[in-house]
Amino acid sequence: MNEEISLEDILKDLYTISGIVIVVYDLHGNPLAEYPDKGAHFCNLVAALPDGLLKCQKADRENFETVKKERRFHLYKCHMGLYEAVVPLYHYGTLAGYMMAGQMLEKNPKARAEVFQKARRMKIESDEEINKALDQLVEIDLHSLESFVTMCRVCADYITNHHKFPVPDTHMAKELCAYLDEHYKEQITLEDLCRGMGYGKTRLNQLFQKYTGMSVYHYLMSVRIQKACESLCSPETSIYSVAIRCGFSSQNYFSRQFKKYMGCTPGEYRQRNAMNTEGFRQTINVRDFLL
Repeated sequence: MNEEISLEDILKDLYTISGIVIVVYDLHGNPLAEYPDKGAHFCNLVAALPDGLLKCQKADRENFETVKKERRFHLYKCHMGLYEAVVPLYHYGTLAGYMMAGQMLEKNPKARAEVFQKARRMKIESDEEINKALDQLVEIDLHSLESFVTMCRVCADYITNHHKFPVPDTHMAKELCAYLDEHYKEQITLEDLCRGMGYGKTRLNQLFQKYTGMSVYHYLMSVRIQKACESLCSPETSIYSVAIRCGFSSQNYFSRQFKKYMGCTPGEYRQRNAMNTEGFRQTINVRDFLL
């Protein structure tokens, strides 16, 4: 048996054990992986109706939003009365998508009758077709349902811990940009970023440059210098304080980098800004200097 287990293997094994359809979605609700790929016949009948499809999509969005907000699994009944469970999936600590398990019929005659009536009111085919579709659903008691949800959570943890979630490269670049925009004040190394994102140095820079047009180093420098330009507009803040607050290790290093990319020292920039505040500030686009 191979040590490496793919996302498709996980979904297939869960289905083999339970007979329950498993779908993995991205943050926007787009399906990325599913087993089996046709889904439950009953749900296909519902989705074939315009009103049914809209209700299904609305319910999915609402329940994904609940998971996103609470950061935990969510068990609920869909608008047709079937049980579904959504588990959050993470990629290097960031919420990246959802794993949905469904659609499960509670094992008791009353629950089946309620679902049947909902289907009849939506005018889904004939009564015979409705019963046929219901017969194909997995019936599960509440105790077994709880055990199945626990199994899904274990699988979601495996997907997260082994980085099996299929995240597009652009998602990684956006995620890294957002991180640098927020943490530019900190001492950041490429090694730390690679370790956190799960990429080698060369590959990380290649993907990042493809998305932003610049290397990780230059992007971080652009953020720091842009923030420094903004801080230098306040005459009461010392150049040393500006340097430290913007993530530079010393005032000398800050001054060298600032002059290299801006063509003037921080002090000269401050003087020019004081002489012509609006006009000078509007001409500055730091990233143009760094490309």
